[in-house]
Amino acid sequence: MTDSPAGRARAAARNCEAAALTAEADMLYRLAETLDAQDRASAAASLARVLIAAGRVDQARPYALDGNDPVLVARLLLEGHDFAQARRLLDEARQRDPFDPRIASARGRLAFLEKRFGEAVWDLLEAALLRSDGLPEATDRRFLRTARALAPGQIPNWKEAVGAARDRLAQEAARRAPGVEWPDRSGELLRSLIRRGSSSPEGVLELARRLADLPALQGFDESAFFSAAAAGDLRRLATGNPLYRSGEAAGEVSLVVQGVLELVRPTPVGDQPMGEAQPGDFVGEEALVGSPRTCDARARGAVTVLGFTPDFFSPEPDRAQWLRYLRARLARRLARLNDLFREFFPDDAAPPAHGPAGAPAEGGTELSLADRSRSLTTVGLGESDRFLFAVFAEEKHYPANAAVFREGDAGDAIYVIARGRVRISRQISGGEEAFAILSPGEIFGEMALLEPGSGRSADAVAHEDAVVLELPRARFEALEAADPEGCAELSSLLCHLAAKRSVETAERLATWRVLAGPR
Repeated sequence: MTDSPAGRARAAARNCEAAALTAEADMLYRLAETLDAQDRASAAASLARVLIAAGRVDQARPYALDGNDPVLVARLLLEGHDFAQARRLLDEARQRDPFDPRIASARGRLAFLEKRFGEAVWDLLEAALLRSDGLPEATDRRFLRTARALAPGQIPNWKEAVGAARDRLAQEAARRAPGVEWPDRSGELLRSLIRRGSSSPEGVLELARRLADLPALQGFDESAFFSAAAAGDLRRLATGNPLYRSGEAAGEVSLVVQGVLELVRPTPVGDQPMGEAQPGDFVGEEALVGSPRTCDARARGAVTVLGFTPDFFSPEPDRAQWLRYLRARLARRLARLNDLFREFFPDDAAPPAHGPAGAPAEGGTELSLADRSRSLTTVGLGESDRFLFAVFAEEKHYPANAAVFREGDAGDAIYVIARGRVRISRQISGGEEAFAILSPGEIFGEMALLEPGSGRSADAVAHEDAVVLELPRARFEALEAADPEGCAELSSLLCHLAAKRSVETAERLATWRVLAGPR
């Protein structure tokens, strides 16, 4: 092919041969071989990144080596805990190119794992200054804050540390390219590092220890405790004091560290209990979906909480533990709200109006993989997660009014609507109460993943002819067990769904309290 750089080099070499320019032709042929090798290496490195992102590290290994990308290879070495070889590789890469932010970031993370916290901070600050926006990646920012908390004596204040990193890069640039003015992005970086909650009176180390002592958090990695301690805002409440009130804007999700919070919704006919939160529970899930507070949260005795802005629960690989835990706690919260809601409808007052769920229809036109993936674009998943969901999900066709599942059925799958609409409802004494009519791209049945073993809390019926993608819980659990970090995005989506359902259920609960009148 002549449209590639290597092809053009070979064409030029043949022209030189025709003109008897042997030396020039030989040089161009060698250039073509070099360009071919670079193309093969680039393709191999790209494939390795895709495989690593999918959690297939062993398959990625030979392609990473062929790709000759030191950052990729170092990442694989870190997977095998070969810190010495990773260090050698990254040190050599930095000598060749001291201005690559990927190399600086990888060196910083490696230094953190080696517990060389001072070096970690220098490298991570340089990585941020080398990025186009002058800001650290989310993971790098957390490593920076935690490293500084672990080794305060080795690291000056942020202003001095950022200034020193900027000066080192400027000196290196001046040595390699005299006369070139180094762009100063230190102001943006400094502002991003100075953040509320970073200097808790107890200190990050002490707070991390307190989190580690919570029975509900046993099994967490040490880094998870440090990241939470560095990012959270510690608050203490005296008996009877509110953490927040119903109707207020929601800005934080809070973890109860000590004591008990009573959750109560004031209504014109009296207070409606909304449950309670004990140590290890999260409250304030409204912040995840941008809704006002659905109830008051009042301290029963002395209470200590750790508040997080919603971005703490971003779908980053190193947030996977917190996302799984938040997912489980929100599922418990939603289950408790559903139990309170059922108090308005005793079992014998609401017999099912329909039979059990039937089998899906046979013979429907099967969607292509691309169509399946496109149906997931509004769900909130990235491209790779949409593809995985589309591959592992089973396609089911339901005619109008056919039940996908019934209230009380065992929950063993989550669904996404590809075509048509699905109605979510419950049978009450007065007939059917429809909670929602869902459209293509919307998810339902998520409690099967949020709270395995729970029964369906409502009916799901095809409102019209519908095609749904069914992901069995067993497949999701297998995917998450094989690659928990890679499932962080789906886990984050499930957290938002659980928060949304909790807010909706709390509002319905308050409405039925008013309709039922004073007790």
